[in-house]
Amino acid sequence: MASASIISDFEDKSAKGKLPDLFKLVDQEKRNLVQLLKDAVSIPSIAHEEKHFSDILEMLNFCKKELTSLGAKVQVINVNQETEKSPPVLFATLIADELVINKTICVYGSVDMPPLTKSKQEKNSFQLIEKNERLHGYGVTQNKGPLTCWLNALKVYKKAKNRIPINIKFVIEGTAESHSSSLKRAIQLKPDFFNDIAYYCLTIDKKVNNIPCLKYGFRGTCHFSLEINCGGKNVHTGSYGGAFQQPLLNAVNVVGSLFDKNGKISVTKLVKEVETLSLEEEKYCKEFPFNVEKLKEEVGTKRLKHKEKSIRLLIHKTRLPTISVHNFNMSINSDDIHNLAFASNKVTVNFSVRLVPNQTAEETFQILENHIKQIWHENGNVNFYNFKMNFGYDPWKENPSSPHYRAAAEAIKIVYKRNPLYVCEGYTLPAVSIIAEEFFESDLIVIPLTCVENDVQSNMESISIIDYINGIKLLIAYMCEIHDMK
Repeated sequence: MASASIISDFEDKSAKGKLPDLFKLVDQEKRNLVQLLKDAVSIPSIAHEEKHFSDILEMLNFCKKELTSLGAKVQVINVNQETEKSPPVLFATLIADELVINKTICVYGSVDMPPLTKSKQEKNSFQLIEKNERLHGYGVTQNKGPLTCWLNALKVYKKAKNRIPINIKFVIEGTAESHSSSLKRAIQLKPDFFNDIAYYCLTIDKKVNNIPCLKYGFRGTCHFSLEINCGGKNVHTGSYGGAFQQPLLNAVNVVGSLFDKNGKISVTKLVKEVETLSLEEEKYCKEFPFNVEKLKEEVGTKRLKHKEKSIRLLIHKTRLPTISVHNFNMSINSDDIHNLAFASNKVTVNFSVRLVPNQTAEETFQILENHIKQIWHENGNVNFYNFKMNFGYDPWKENPSSPHYRAAAEAIKIVYKRNPLYVCEGYTLPAVSIIAEEFFESDLIVIPLTCVENDVQSNMESISIIDYINGIKLLIAYMCEIHDMK
């Protein structure tokens, strides 16, 4: 526990001036800080499994108890609908000083995790094991590690008998693995909760090559299904071949019309408004530690596109739109030898589009719906079709030169003694898209605390003790930098 001399040294210092003593206290309390993570890991809050729904509730109650003990006012937002059972969302508010107007940040966290793979026993995955200076346990990197880093950072302030330098609000959900469906409903139920928030911070996702980074953009995504039907039953091609249009060929023709011969998107309206790469972003791309051979290994291919030039590959996989065809589902079992002479009467093709700034999911749906209608008419198709968007999330991008990002970069320099990488990702995080959409002028940042080497979402998930402790220190430094922002 902190000595009286350390606590007395906190008197009359600026927020940042207290960092050396706070960091010293973090090191002294390392065992207790790790214990909180151990307690969180022991709760098997697995998504998509009815038997673990109560565990998600228990994990939310764990967060509620911890936040309440820190002095936060916690609201439990019930988002259940008649046709769907969902865990509640926690809203919590921790005021630095009732008599002083301070900046307010909103911290996002989640407690649900993907189902375990069958290769490991579930029992062992929920025991935090320390081995070779690493902490092993399911959730230590994906969500429970970052979330307990926040709780521990606040605990350090409390143990030091020192006020936190800023106001903090928490939004903690249990449906991150289900497109954050509860998050959107909770925000819409309690919009006033967000009125005084200046900055949003999400300590999710992963570092790049274990290098501290700030993420300022994620592509959006929209997933589509095109169902084509020629009648009520599968058709025998010996008896009727040539007398009807085959739904599979219709589907292939429509999908083929989305690309030119080189695989580029041929629907011009879809790419018309895509913004060009700025000089600043070109600089970030050149600084990114991109490994072509590693990408080939991850994809499982011997040859990549774009002449395997690293900058072009990086730009295409993170900053330009793409269309991906996932599968063709047919109403007939083609593996059955008795069906070899039959053509499927119904075919559904599933595909998705990754979106970049200046594109939206709704506009993309309208463009593709009009395109398919035109192709259908031009080809003289007589079959019936139904086109729908299963879900859509808009892209998100912030200005990495803003004061908020500069403050976070300073915090990284204090803890890691280096400048961060600035990263734009090609995948989609629904929570980011939802917050950015609901609060259009939000100043949002993503600060990863864990790295890809930690086997995120695997049963062997682990984090080094030094990474976990530095994550706590980074959040303390980040709060101080936000406090000192002009």
